[in-house]
Amino acid sequence: MTNRRQSSPPPSLSALAATALLYMALAETMATPLPGQGLEQLLQPASGLALVLLIVGGRPLAPALFMGSLFSGLLAGEAPLAALAQALGTVTAAWVSCVLLLRQPDFDPDHPNFKVIQHVLLWVCGIGAGTGAVVASTGLLLAGEITPSAWTEHLLHGWLSGSLGSLLIAPLAMSYRRTLRLAEPLRRMNEGLLVWVLSMAIAVVIFGNTHNPMLAPFTNAYWMFLFVSWSGARLGLLSTTGLLCMIALQALWGTYQRTGFFARDIATNHGFGYWSYTMILSVVGLSLAAYIAERRRQKAALRVAAIAFECQEGMLITDEQAVILQANQSFLRMSGYEASEVLGKTPHFLQPAAGTLPDSPEPPAPLDFTPRHALQCREWLRRKSGEVYPAWITLSPVQDPQAHTTHYVVTMTDITDLHQQEAQRRQREQAQRDALVQEVHHRIKNNLQGIMGMLRTLDHQHPDLHGPITQVIGQIHSISVIHGLQGRANADRVRLCELTCAVAAGIESLWHTPIHVDIPTPWQACRISPTEAVPVALVLNELMINAVKHGGQEHQDVQVTLRKGAQPDQIHITIANPGQWPASPVSSKGGQGLVSALMPRNGAALTRTQLAHWAVLRLEFSPPVIHLETAP
Repeated sequence: MTNRRQSSPPPSLSALAATALLYMALAETMATPLPGQGLEQLLQPASGLALVLLIVGGRPLAPALFMGSLFSGLLAGEAPLAALAQALGTVTAAWVSCVLLLRQPDFDPDHPNFKVIQHVLLWVCGIGAGTGAVVASTGLLLAGEITPSAWTEHLLHGWLSGSLGSLLIAPLAMSYRRTLRLAEPLRRMNEGLLVWVLSMAIAVVIFGNTHNPMLAPFTNAYWMFLFVSWSGARLGLLSTTGLLCMIALQALWGTYQRTGFFARDIATNHGFGYWSYTMILSVVGLSLAAYIAERRRQKAALRVAAIAFECQEGMLITDEQAVILQANQSFLRMSGYEASEVLGKTPHFLQPAAGTLPDSPEPPAPLDFTPRHALQCREWLRRKSGEVYPAWITLSPVQDPQAHTTHYVVTMTDITDLHQQEAQRRQREQAQRDALVQEVHHRIKNNLQGIMGMLRTLDHQHPDLHGPITQVIGQIHSISVIHGLQGRANADRVRLCELTCAVAAGIESLWHTPIHVDIPTPWQACRISPTEAVPVALVLNELMINAVKHGGQEHQDVQVTLRKGAQPDQIHITIANPGQWPASPVSSKGGQGLVSALMPRNGAALTRTQLAHWAVLRLEFSPPVIHLETAP
């Protein structure tokens, strides 16, 4: 519809000339006056041709149609003003009909259907032809060609002849155009020839000058409904339209000659009987042909849809309440269910129960199978055997012309292979990442050990700096311990027990003071959060060095114990050394300021107590600083 409504380019002079000549040729062919009656033509096929030219060639062809109609009237011997009035009426009828048709959203000249016939009857035969008849009759009245008393009669005849011509010629011309554009092999040739020959023969008997008394009972024009219905149901729109034109011309000839079925029609009702008969016959034939053509297209579309429905993907058709109405064979094979076990249920029974998912023990959130808009997602589904498999699900609402959802189309694709490939790819990427991270940590550890070697050399060269240098070496060693642990295992799995033992071993070697680490057996290990590993190592280093410096080195005894806390996910590290807590811990233990700065804000606490002659520090860790591992 968008393309038809766009402004057409200006036609060339040759196109304008061809349009005018084509219209004149058809108008002159049918310009046969009614003998002795002075009435307008009962059939004006040029009106239908004008409408088709405007639809196909665009409304810029209207001036050419006007000139063709004007010259045609002049050549027929009409007065100039009369010819001008007729030309204005013809162009007005075609213009109004074209505009009204193209404004209809479901009007498609290349794919006629029952709606198109309705539009032609209403907008072309009704509004367009009536408007053109009013313009022509009013123009003739103003020009003095007809009297005011004859205006109504002239208007009626112009309206009827114009609408009948449009109803017959416009579908015929559009059908030929469509046949030329969309070539199809001719079918039912023998049947079509039989229908046409019988129709022509019987039309001659009905509408001709036949006085045989044996044929008189059969000379009824309503026999034509049989052949038109036959053609509409079997031969298509083009054959039916051509047959209607042939019957209309034969009946028109009999009417003009006053023979056959319509011999007295002009004398009694001015040709209204012929017009009403031809109009009703045309509406029946065209409606039936368009309806059958639409049904054939729908059947073809249904065949394609049926083939598409039985595709490789599992597919369900549900109603607006998600009740399954139809399931294809791919879905039945994929799920393992029979059709009788699926129809009438909602797809929720396909979702697995709690504890059956490989990635999560929690039951999956129920999927909404009645979304307002199209939805795509990855879900876990369950086969009839109980096997759980990943699937890619697409939910597509189907809406009626009023935008109300009437059905849902659910497609399901088994992506088990894709899921396994993704899992393998993630494993390979994780392995590569772990290897790279471990290599980085290993190199950092080696560099830190090199720095500690240089500091030891500096310590030998400057004995007066032995204390500060040793303090710095201990801190660097604690950081080196972290990278050493991360370099030989998973970077995210630095265990608190291993870190405590490694830090204690380093301080023991550096300060020549035994540090006893007590870890009960069995022990449920816990890992340190990667972001807190270095601060925890430095805190342990400072607290153990303080214990060594303030009594541990003197008595050669520092005790470190790891125990479970009051809660299952709490760990207590106790660092004890012989001695008394001084009155001012900040001044006596210079590392307290560093410890306070490095202590995690959440999940860590530090307390001090005095047990007899032992100074005890209690360091408590809990999530999010540490996380328990599942196996001891």
